[in-house]
Amino acid sequence: MIVGDLVKNICEPSSFTDKGIEDDILMKVLEAARLAPSANNSQVWRFFVVKDRRVLKALFGLSKKASFDSAPVIIAAFAEPWTVARRGREQPFFMIDVPIDLSHIILMAKELGISASIEFEFDETRVVELLNPPKNYRAVALVALGYAADFLPRKKVDLEGMIRDG
Repeated sequence: MIVGDLVKNICEPSSFTDKGIEDDILMKVLEAARLAPSANNSQVWRFFVVKDRRVLKALFGLSKKASFDSAPVIIAAFAEPWTVARRGREQPFFMIDVPIDLSHIILMAKELGISASIEFEFDETRVVELLNPPKNYRAVALVALGYAADFLPRKKVDLEGMIRDG
């Protein structure tokens, strides 16, 4: 698929099938994340790939999204916080870099027939307790991956509604 088709056809799953994700497919998804650009090529992200049912079950309770309860894999995205002073204020680039990574994950997953659901609202302290990341790393997002059973309706703003001349 070409990128334009991928972008047009991405929909968030409402649930996943029981089918697990093959390791070679998962590695391709993670390789796409590894190749993502980052500010100053810092690459401050670290990914925890969770397949263990016990840990998955604990993570399921941390998301408000129903799709998480059936995901065969959750990728927890962590980053080492760092900021750079720009124009008199601190810029938290890690909070920009990780979502760029997640876009790469979603696009590659879609190309390989995998669906993704991203959660940014969760109990960060609990995620850190469960996964024990390197010291000073922050949990930025959880990504549920799997083969979609159903999809949520896709509602997008019209292009004309988001563009302003200036």
